[in-house]
Formats: sequence, C-alpha cells, structure tokens
Amino acid sequence: MKTFTSTHEAKEFLIDLIVQEAQQESVPLSETERKMLYFSETASTLPDIWRVSEEFDRDYNQDEYEKKIGSLVWNLRERLQKENADELKTWDSAVGRVRREDHYLLVLIDAARPAGNPAKSRTFLWSFLLAFVIGGIILAYMWSH
Repeated sequence: MKTFTSTHEAKEFLIDLIVQEAQQESVPLSETERKMLYFSETASTLPDIWRVSEEFDRDYNQDEYEKKIGSLVWNLRERLQKENADELKTWDSAVGRVRREDHYLLVLIDAARPAGNPAKSRTFLWSFLLAFVIGGIILAYMWSH
C-alpha cells in the first residue's frame, strides 16, 4: 500500500483513478469537469479554479455532475474490491489523507452510489414483494381465525 506525504499527492492519486475509470467506462469528462475534481474553497487547488467554478456553475448541472462522478467512484471501488485489494487500501488511505482538509472531491466520494444498478433494484423489488406476500399470509391467517 502506498502512503502519501501530502494531501496534494493523495488528491492527485484519487483524481487519476477517477479519470482512468471514466476512460475505461467511456464516460466523457470535459476539462471543466476534470478540473472541478480539484475544487476547494480553503485548501490549495488549481490556480484558475475560480474561473473554472464560474464556468461550471454557468454551464453544468451540479446534481448531474455529482451523480456522474459518484457512479464512477462507486464502480471504481467495486472493481478494486474484486480485483485489487491493495489498490483499494491505497484509495482508502488517500481518502483519509484528503479528509484532513476541505475538498469538493470528498463530497463526490461520499455521495457515491450505484447509478441505476439493476441488481440493487431487483434486490429491493424482491424484498418488497416477499414482505408483501408474508404480510398477506399473516392477514389471511388472522382473518380466518
């Protein structure tokens, strides 16, 4: 597992993996979207981040962007869990290092959820149907006695 000597180094590692995941999934990231991964109001960041932030606010939907990046992060973590436990530990270490400061990247990572994951949706549906059937059986039993 790699250790990080600075928050900047850890943040670069995380962003590189997210960008690689986007490329692997053929999810386009504009230059503005990539640069927004560096956004911070209080910590060191890109020299032109305020111009980038204004452009982002004007031209992009923040909710859609957060879902897009969140989905990439979710998929990346799922893949690392299956394929590379050491890299996942390094990811977690980098996230821990970045948590020492205030970075928008943490909001994106913390909000990571499966986007339209059909397996998760099916699990919920089957759970709901099972609960409905069991409830119906209980009600029928109570009604007959």
